[in-house]
Amino acid sequence: MTTERRRIDEENRQRIAEMSPEDIEEERRELLSSLDPSLIQRLLSRATIEEGGSNEDFPGLQEKVEEAKQEVKTDVTDKPRKTVKFAEVEEEPAGATFGSDARNGNETSTKQHKHDNPGHQAASEVALPTDSTIHFPRPPQPPSLDPSDPNFLEDLHEKYFPDLPADPEKLEWMTSSPSNAYSVTQTSLDPKDIRFAFTGALIPPSLAAQIPVTMGLHHHGDAPDAAGYTIPELAMLARSSVPAQRCVAFQTLGRILYRLGKGEFGDPGEEGQNTVGAEDTLGELARGLWFEVKKESVLEICLAESEGKGAAGGRHMGARAYATEAVWLWQQGGGRRWKAE
Repeated sequence: MTTERRRIDEENRQRIAEMSPEDIEEERRELLSSLDPSLIQRLLSRATIEEGGSNEDFPGLQEKVEEAKQEVKTDVTDKPRKTVKFAEVEEEPAGATFGSDARNGNETSTKQHKHDNPGHQAASEVALPTDSTIHFPRPPQPPSLDPSDPNFLEDLHEKYFPDLPADPEKLEWMTSSPSNAYSVTQTSLDPKDIRFAFTGALIPPSLAAQIPVTMGLHHHGDAPDAAGYTIPELAMLARSSVPAQRCVAFQTLGRILYRLGKGEFGDPGEEGQNTVGAEDTLGELARGLWFEVKKESVLEICLAESEGKGAAGGRHMGARAYATEAVWLWQQGGGRRWKAE
């Protein structure tokens, strides 16, 4: 880098040596006139003078810089500074009016008002009513709700939904089922009302009322308070579009068909056969259950689902597997098709 600078310096000196004094003076004036004096001052203040160089090489430069600084200061001081002033407004006392006309008008209206209302008092002198003297009318409130009240649903609608139309049919599932829906007080039961557990075992009325709801056997059927499922209810679930409901239905129906085929609920006998005594009672129960199986097309539903022809085209593999298991259990129980006509 030093060699390069020395070479450039030698070239500059050689070029200056070849120039006449008039040419040098002309170039100096042209350079000074083309540059900003403040810029030249900054460059000279940062420059490093080497090999005997000094500001004397540019005569008149310092004077020109000082003149430029003075002109800048003069321009700044000559410009007037902008100021903002706010006029002070004197506040008038409260109650003062503007103009004599307004004052006279107020006095006239006040006198006229006092003349018309002799008992008029200032607003500050009027006593405000207390909380005990304020009365707001309240509409009649409905009685407190009692879930054990027979009119509970009507009272509920009147208290919380008085503006909505009443539809008692949609609230029937909230009401308690009749006491004789599936209880020991009944002297007889139809086969369609007999209830079963998930294992396919028969649930008598005395046990149905004792099973807790945590067992999962309670549902919104004909007897919500009684545990278990009837054959018509299971057949309806077997046609459901919800795969989980179909799975439960097929699993339970298969176990009922197995127990029914093994004679656990009695021997239905052959068609047209008559029995006597206790055997006849069990036979009637079995024949009634077979009648419900035939009436609800339980076997046809299970076979269709196992062959992939049931609800949703048999696409749900879980429901199809449970239906196949139900058909297999029916065959293990004897595969009987009892024609209850």
